[in-house]
Amino acid sequence: MSRPVERLAELADFNGMHEYANDLREAARKNRERGGLEKFPKNPTISPQIEVARTPLSKETQRLVEHLGRDGYAIYETSGKTPRSLRVEGMKYWYLNPALEDLTVEPEILAFKKDPSELYLRGSDNIPFEDQVKLIPEEQHKVDKEYPDAGLVVRVGHFSEWPELSLKHFKKTGVRIHGKDFGFNYTWTDTYESENRGAVRAVAGLWIEAGGFRGGFWGPGDVGPGLGLAPLVVIPRK
Repeated sequence: MSRPVERLAELADFNGMHEYANDLREAARKNRERGGLEKFPKNPTISPQIEVARTPLSKETQRLVEHLGRDGYAIYETSGKTPRSLRVEGMKYWYLNPALEDLTVEPEILAFKKDPSELYLRGSDNIPFEDQVKLIPEEQHKVDKEYPDAGLVVRVGHFSEWPELSLKHFKKTGVRIHGKDFGFNYTWTDTYESENRGAVRAVAGLWIEAGGFRGGFWGPGDVGPGLGLAPLVVIPRK
């Protein structure tokens, strides 16, 4: 089970992405130690930490959500749960930096492209984050053209959104976002370790089956073939 991951690590080393290669080798090691896949609980416990009262979606928003779904988006409503709290619902982490465990953001209706060839912005690998975000306006223009006057906003995801979105998508489809089908890649997020200049930024992804999802910090100058930018589309609740 671990050999494909180790081969990917060798490729990452060849491309100079040594930190990514070390992450992959550590995931392969944990795979071997566990002796197989870690199963999600059949009847997961729902965390009582956060309760969000939601009003029903308007017919206009429902039609928009259906339209986006037909166009290849996965759409989920987040609830602001922390990465730590998702463990009781079945989320597995093979590494989660302690500074990221208890982050939370306001609930949103979010969409992302579920096709592995479209999740990450084309051309966003092998370039610095500062250049990746320059691709966002072009994606926003495409979305505005396809869904005029819908009020959709394309943005970089907050770290705590990705574990929740990934778990929801896995439970619904059996597909691990940022996992095998997606090349075991990461996406940058907008979450910094601190507000100090030069602070490291959080990455999310590399969902190895037995080990789980990864959340950690990488340096501002890190680039590589496995580090892209997967944007989120915010759907306004009407």
